[in-house]
Amino acid sequence: MMASSSLFYLSLSLILTLTSAARHKPHPSPAKPPAKPAVTTATSPAIQQACAATRFPQQCEASLSQSQNLPPNPTPLQLLQSAIALSSDNLATAQTMVKSLHDASADSRNRTVAAATCIEILANSHYRISLASDALPRGRTKDARAWLGAALAYQYDCWNSLKYANDTEMVGKTMLFIDNLETLSSNALSMAFSFDAFGNDTASWKPPVTERDGFWEAVGSGGPASAGGVPPNLTPDVTVCNNGGDGCYKTVQEAVNAAPANGTKRFVIYIKEGVYEETVRIPLEKRNVVFLGDGIGKTVITGNGNVGQQGMTTYNSATVAVLGDGFMAKELTVENTAGPDAHQAVAFRLDSDLSVIENCEFLGNQDTLYAHSLRQFYKSCRIEGSVDFIFETLQQFSKTAKS
Repeated sequence: MMASSSLFYLSLSLILTLTSAARHKPHPSPAKPPAKPAVTTATSPAIQQACAATRFPQQCEASLSQSQNLPPNPTPLQLLQSAIALSSDNLATAQTMVKSLHDASADSRNRTVAAATCIEILANSHYRISLASDALPRGRTKDARAWLGAALAYQYDCWNSLKYANDTEMVGKTMLFIDNLETLSSNALSMAFSFDAFGNDTASWKPPVTERDGFWEAVGSGGPASAGGVPPNLTPDVTVCNNGGDGCYKTVQEAVNAAPANGTKRFVIYIKEGVYEETVRIPLEKRNVVFLGDGIGKTVITGNGNVGQQGMTTYNSATVAVLGDGFMAKELTVENTAGPDAHQAVAFRLDSDLSVIENCEFLGNQDTLYAHSLRQFYKSCRIEGSVDFIFETLQQFSKTAKS
């Protein structure tokens, strides 16, 4: 444990982040305030009442009043669905703008990398918004909330990536549009919170609150907090060992690549004792992947990606990064050895919904554990670092996590 690290226990703590304002890094204002769309039609009382539950009620009323998707007397669910549709439509425009920016950035490595990162993470945002839209008519409002929160987090990350490559008018316009997109997505998320809490009683809808306001939401059943940890006695599907012999894969990434796409059953990867120097990526389509090691300090996955390297971003610096839902890991260490002078250097980045991490260790300096989004459960884990070594925008439940 580093001397500069603090020691504390997160005992049955629920961290709920609802908007980009709660990010660990501040969201600077753009060069000029986002343009407020002009209201061309009268705002109905139903829209006014629903929008009172958001952080940006004026933008909410203006955008919903101009929506072509709303019937004359919309239900609360239809209002929420329309807000999500507005976010989705503007996200598609943002994706087009970012693609055009990428194509026009051959003269700048920094801008090219920022735009490429945006293309990737806005695709993730689109995926989560689509899931949320499909979940609402089925009554899965808590799932929709989680997925809308992730979608908003990805949009902020795109904006933040472009912030460090803001050297042309085209970048500035794209950032301004994405800032407006975040407003729409934040409003949809706030409305989803109220719809989940109060249902059709829009008179009770109100802006969402967090633990900063003294609000703590009970942990529901069926999520990561109720899983209790990684199930015992799992049978490995494949094995990883340093020499690659005896039917083993030589690298963790090769074993991940062997997992079926969109698998509904757990794909268990047993990683034998040893040090694996590699970066590991588990994409969206690799669901229900499980890492089982031989113990903390015995099974070690190590890398040194950091923002000091050309074309590297915080998001992409992770030694291990997981997008596929249902991920689990137990009895291993993930580290980033870039050192304190390298600034942001992530060891483990997690974007897997309903993921479970048990008896694992994460070592680094700045931004060691990037618990990026969605519902994550940590049990008996150790996190080491010196600056922002745990940072997140997720719904996270931690039991006896030590840092």
